[in-house]
Amino acid sequence: MVGKSVLFFGDINVDNVFLLPGIPEPGRDAYASHTEMHLGGAVCNSAVVMHRLGQPAAVIAAVGDDLWSDFVFKKLRQGGVNGQSIVIKTGQKTGLIFIAVIPNGERTMFSYRGANLSIQPGDLSPDLLEEVSLVQFSGYAFLESPQSDTAWHLLEMASASGIPISMDTGLDPVVLQPETIRKVLPHLSILITGDREAELLTGFSDFSDQLEGLMAYGLDQVAIKLGARGALLGWDQGSVQVNAYPVSVVDTTSAGDAFSAGLIYGYLHGFSPEAGLTLANTLGGLATTVYGAAWIGRPEVLAFLDERRQSPIGDQEKTSIDQIMHRLAEGV
Repeated sequence: MVGKSVLFFGDINVDNVFLLPGIPEPGRDAYASHTEMHLGGAVCNSAVVMHRLGQPAAVIAAVGDDLWSDFVFKKLRQGGVNGQSIVIKTGQKTGLIFIAVIPNGERTMFSYRGANLSIQPGDLSPDLLEEVSLVQFSGYAFLESPQSDTAWHLLEMASASGIPISMDTGLDPVVLQPETIRKVLPHLSILITGDREAELLTGFSDFSDQLEGLMAYGLDQVAIKLGARGALLGWDQGSVQVNAYPVSVVDTTSAGDAFSAGLIYGYLHGFSPEAGLTLANTLGGLATTVYGAAWIGRPEVLAFLDERRQSPIGDQEKTSIDQIMHRLAEGV
């Protein structure tokens, strides 16, 4: 399993991050005290973290034939992610996002999806899934044709090959097209979503009811991200909630993407559900301590959990941390 790639399908963007004192009212200016440029898009962020955990990762999406695509391919190489299946669309522009981050770490995004929307089913090679262990979708990929047609085609390919499928819904896809997202759910092994999304998808405000409603689609695992309150995971034999770790938050931009990478890694490598959620929670927390995409891997996780293990914690968390540290230290 380790030798096969996790394939991520969704948007590739170039993220321009601005640290602002606040979001200005219309017609006014805001002056940034700090700015950075990163490779972005949920699938890229998750893929880099996956690689740094030791699991091969590949991305399929579309970029334009502009200078931004050169930046994308350069950063993917630096991140160790296979970008050979990325399609270059002539005459189109690569996705761009301007991210306004305010002092409490919350971010507002201004997005141009660009060439991402133009990927077509014919851009998927017949042998795309030969060395793939799991396919992870961004919920955004199902919003607009022809990208949505391509997402459904890839989902059908993975289902026919018996490859597990995961999706991180994102908030906007659930707000804009909840019925479309619900149609994807029966095809999934893993669903990763947020508390607002879970309520919209199920109609329930209670977390237990949300888990039950989502698990009814036949999933193996359902993770609900709760922000500062931590995260919740359900599976066929139970559920568990973990609290958010105490970290110095500067930017929440890629926290959910790092969380997804950790949960998928735990699922593929046979972690207990509790340990998988603990790893995801760790990566999500660490991702908030840096601006933009968080290229976090084994060294950072092991150091954080080793320190965490020395503090007063419950037996279940200790057991989960021990499992994670043992498996990551051995490269499993």
